[in-house]
Amino acid sequence: MVSKKIKYRTIGLHVCIFKTFISKTAFSKLFNANHYSILIVNSGSFSIQVEGSAVTVFENELLVVPIQSLCEILIMSEQLKICLVSFTSEFVFENSIRIQRVGYFDFYIRKLPLKIWIKSKDVQHLIFLFEQLHRKTRKSNKQIFKEEGLRLSFNLFLYVVAERYSRYFQQLNNNYTIKEKLVLQFFEILEMNCRKHHNVKYYAETLSMTPDNLTKIIKEFTGKTAKRFIIEAVILEAKNLLRSDNLYISNIREELQFANYSSFSKFFKRHTALSPSQYRSRLNFY
Repeated sequence: MVSKKIKYRTIGLHVCIFKTFISKTAFSKLFNANHYSILIVNSGSFSIQVEGSAVTVFENELLVVPIQSLCEILIMSEQLKICLVSFTSEFVFENSIRIQRVGYFDFYIRKLPLKIWIKSKDVQHLIFLFEQLHRKTRKSNKQIFKEEGLRLSFNLFLYVVAERYSRYFQQLNNNYTIKEKLVLQFFEILEMNCRKHHNVKYYAETLSMTPDNLTKIIKEFTGKTAKRFIIEAVILEAKNLLRSDNLYISNIREELQFANYSSFSKFFKRHTALSPSQYRSRLNFY
């Protein structure tokens, strides 16, 4: 049985704050293999097995569980209380300001240990971000700028978590393998060139390797192909440009280097189920 205090669910996102548990089974159900999970322990402790590795998480420690991870709660204290945010890859894609940053996030949480200790002075700031994101999800759909507020709060939350991990494990920054450096270089090149270059061959040649080899390495470290990251980057750029009413769709098509409106529209609709004009109309409607 789980206490009903403060939880909210929406498509692809689950936020709960100061949640308590009295059974391991109920706690285990929070960890969905199709979601990333980020939580901080407010009080108590628990032990969890993630993909065969056992981790014990204590008060003021932050745990990040990658997507597609099998989890089982082994032990939990009676006074356990947590704040948790979990989300799907689709939710990240739809709400991230820069899709390349999502690639970095996924790469780092797979490389680094699952948990870190948070300094006391930083705990309250992090909990505030959990609470802020929770408040944004609970706002009425009729409230103006709800989508923008939720999007910005979610991105700020991810950036702060990534910064905490980066600071905690800064000594690892110089210990990347050749393959890991290639993955990071790919994200850097993609961020600068995704508007002009949409094929794997360009990025592979820039990195002096074959497209097949690049695809294999990217998938090995992120679970997604290089082509998938390129597509998501182009779609996100298109969505961000479509948010501006000052730009004609023809201008956006040119900016993204599509030969004509038809090819741009087909590409966009294939990956969003909406034409560019339909997507813009939906934004204006809401």
